[in-house]
Amino acid sequence: MITGYYCTNIFSEQAKELIGFYRDVLEIPVLKTDVDESNGVYLGFIEHAPTLCIWDCKAFDAQPTGYQSFVFQTKNLDATIEHLKAKGLSPAEPVRFDWGTYELRLNDPDGNEIVIAELV
Repeated sequence: MITGYYCTNIFSEQAKELIGFYRDVLEIPVLKTDVDESNGVYLGFIEHAPTLCIWDCKAFDAQPTGYQSFVFQTKNLDATIEHLKAKGLSPAEPVRFDWGTYELRLNDPDGNEIVIAELV
């Protein structure tokens, strides 16, 4: 029987770059590593909560993971966008939705969708 949700695995051909994007650009903390700083890296915000785990698919002779959509929260989307621009990103314009979110959508180096949402 299922007792919890542990992580989302991302197998990437460019794991080092992908880890750098999540850690350095989006500033998601590294909680632990299983292998080294470019393979088996768990990123998240709370210990013992679900994480993103990035693996080097070449090291495991595995296929890259298909595209995913990850949704993150922020308290101030406009400030977050300015912060991302200062890190060299050129994000599209954010959108306000009737259901109560103000969202920015962009892609990571593997093409996964990143949604950063401010709940309004």
